[in-house]
Amino acid sequence: MHNNYFFISQLASALRFLKDYEVIDCFSQQKEELIVVFQKDEKEIFIQAHFQNTFSCLYFPDDFRRARQNSVTLFQEIIGLKVTEVKTALNERGIVCSLETGKSLVFKLFGNRANVVVFDLDKVVKIFKNNLKLDLDLSLQHLNRTLDLSHSKFNELNGNLNAFLPTLGKEAVAWLEKRGYQDMLLEDKWSNLGSLLSHLENPKFYVVKDEKGKPSISILPEVDYLEKYDNPIKAINSFYRQYIKELHIHTTKEELYRDMERRLKHSKAVVSDSEKRLKEIEEGIPMDQTADVIMANLHAIEKGTERVVLFDFYRNEEREFKLNSKLSPQKNAEVLYKKSKSRFKEIEVLENLILQRLDLIQQLEVDKETVSKIEDPRELKNYQTKYFKTKEKERVLQEGPYKTYDFLGYKILVGKSAKANEELTFKTGKKDDLWLHAKDVAGSHVIIQQRPGQNYPVPVIERAASLAAFYSKRKTDSLCPVMYTQKKFVRKIKGSAPGMVKVEKETVIMVVPYGMD
Repeated sequence: MHNNYFFISQLASALRFLKDYEVIDCFSQQKEELIVVFQKDEKEIFIQAHFQNTFSCLYFPDDFRRARQNSVTLFQEIIGLKVTEVKTALNERGIVCSLETGKSLVFKLFGNRANVVVFDLDKVVKIFKNNLKLDLDLSLQHLNRTLDLSHSKFNELNGNLNAFLPTLGKEAVAWLEKRGYQDMLLEDKWSNLGSLLSHLENPKFYVVKDEKGKPSISILPEVDYLEKYDNPIKAINSFYRQYIKELHIHTTKEELYRDMERRLKHSKAVVSDSEKRLKEIEEGIPMDQTADVIMANLHAIEKGTERVVLFDFYRNEEREFKLNSKLSPQKNAEVLYKKSKSRFKEIEVLENLILQRLDLIQQLEVDKETVSKIEDPRELKNYQTKYFKTKEKERVLQEGPYKTYDFLGYKILVGKSAKANEELTFKTGKKDDLWLHAKDVAGSHVIIQQRPGQNYPVPVIERAASLAAFYSKRKTDSLCPVMYTQKKFVRKIKGSAPGMVKVEKETVIMVVPYGMD
């Protein structure tokens, strides 16, 4: 409520001590923050104006150190001038600091249209928030508003507070209405308003919680308050510190909520995709059974056959079998047996992945409930540190032909194009670096640079594999097979397009595709 006219009037009165202080600096280090420095007999006073779209406030820090960088001097016209008077604009929410040579520094505290304006006599010279173009047409004389506050005018308006005294403020109006103002006789309304105005002329200053639970300033007769002050400057400083504290808590919680929701969404998608894939596997014909049928009928299959009808003794029926015509029937069966082993591994990985993600989903729901109840910034900071402890600490640079990731002390390079893949593999990569690529699909080449005398840790291989999967045509799959081998076992295919290679002695790992968090 610090933009209420009556509070601003009290604040202006408290700032009268600035008379004969000299403006020695005026600068901004953030887009919506202005700092004005006054000095007298080596004593410095700081006024810090915060004017955001949703929050405007003056703050009076004991000290403020100007940054060496990203700081710009403003309002040079008033630097070196002394304050001759501090007063409030009549019936308006503004503090006027009159200066030598006819200039004035005005703190215009109009809610989301708050601004700082420099006048030369009655003409605007400079404004702080340049987007408020209408402030260029302000008149210092017209900032004062004359109101008829007579009893007869009150009766004429039938006690309508907003029409009679628009600067009273919605909080004061609500305070009167809670006490039955609307149902009072007109004379009782006048009497109650008079009593309130008498109080507002010499009030106490309270830091309270508003209806949304946020800190606010009140000069109304308060029963329920957090803090009570005799001085408006002390009250506004306390309010500001509590507001910033609440803002920090709110911002940190929002950051945590967003991260939890992202993880929940991803985990639920992984569970859904994994369950769908499991169902496909369970409902499909096992490859080892198909291989058994082919092996039992080798004598009946001619070399070069692409399709053949055989009796499936597992299902007691004849069905059609597709074969690779370039392989012998026995080799076709061997390939199916090999794929069958991979299929069993895929089932195991999928089942474990579903269990892990269901546990994570449950934990994230508990975490959201825990965060909602934390109100202490230090406790929230400790929780945030603990919560993000498992979050990978990695950095990515995207300059040049490939992305560079730092993960657990290892450098992971990811090609950004076919040409970059070739350069990465055959120019940048060393023979003992680990090379990775999503299996059987187009995608980026990935290199883990070797650290002399050290093996590649499994978490590093898994992280690099997840990047290879993410930067491939399988990035949207729930699981992706990724092959890896030492770079010396990767060969360029003569006459092939850039990035086409032949790989030997590879190992295949199943991973969830994901890029940077």
